[in-house]
Amino acid sequence: MKAKRGQSLLEATISITVMVALLGGIINIWLWGNNQIVARQQAYESGRVAAGTASDGYSLQWPVYSPPSLTEGMVLTGSVLDYSLPERAEEPRK
Repeated sequence: MKAKRGQSLLEATISITVMVALLGGIINIWLWGNNQIVARQQAYESGRVAAGTASDGYSLQWPVYSPPSLTEGMVLTGSVLDYSLPERAEEPRK
């Protein structure tokens, strides 16, 4: 009886050790992946800022969407709103 108890204790110790090692590996892979996503996002955002920053003082004139303001009457009557973009302004010529 003593031998069976010792065998089950050894099996439990080995299986718990393997499970803790696997869990540690999964957590390490998760942290590495999270760090990769953060680094990639930072590089993406800095590239977008650099691409959108004008160095010669000229700024692009893109049509900016601004949603129309809703009134209580529009909501209650269900009137149709115009969601089209405004006309593009003429670019100044140099």
